[in-house]
Amino acid sequence: MKTLTIEGQKYLSPSWEEMSDVCFTLAKKIADANVKYDRLVAISKGGLTEAKTLLDFLEIKDLSVFEMKFYSDIYKTFDTPQITQVLGTKITGEKILLFDDVADSGKTLIAAKKYLEEQMAKEVEVAVLFNKPWTKFTPDFYGEETDTWIVFPHDRREMAKLLRNKWAKSGQTQKDIFTNLINLGYPEYQVEYFLKDNETE
Repeated sequence: MKTLTIEGQKYLSPSWEEMSDVCFTLAKKIADANVKYDRLVAISKGGLTEAKTLLDFLEIKDLSVFEMKFYSDIYKTFDTPQITQVLGTKITGEKILLFDDVADSGKTLIAAKKYLEEQMAKEVEVAVLFNKPWTKFTPDFYGEETDTWIVFPHDRREMAKLLRNKWAKSGQTQKDIFTNLINLGYPEYQVEYFLKDNETE
């Protein structure tokens, strides 16, 4: 997977195909553990994109979603994770596989697991695509471990905007920012479209 260091910060920029490979690696670890689940519950928004793929790889029948927010910007978080959309399905007595894209601080996963337990799930195990070595919550399963900031292919526009603001504040020019995003694996036509307003916030 493509990695790049910019202003001392390491970035990992997986492609769609590489994301599928990480998801398969995760699914195989879960399958090899010979664990069966009643339902996969994805945390929106990070867990949404690969949730269906993981569901298919593991042949889990049911998928449910709830939304929890913690990050407000790059390295900026709310005081505590906030549930912004509740789970719309009863999970009483079910064995749940809770899924998200990354375990970073671990606070989101701690709060999410507690929330599902409060919904009377019989058991909750946690799986993520990427695990950070400093997380305060170790998931039961993860695909890969990394200490970088991950630029997901499903977050390209949002991340382009956040990175543009971050780099502009440090004095980088629009040309520098354009080049950085290209080096991170963004297609040139997407960078042109995402940065066409040439405004920072």
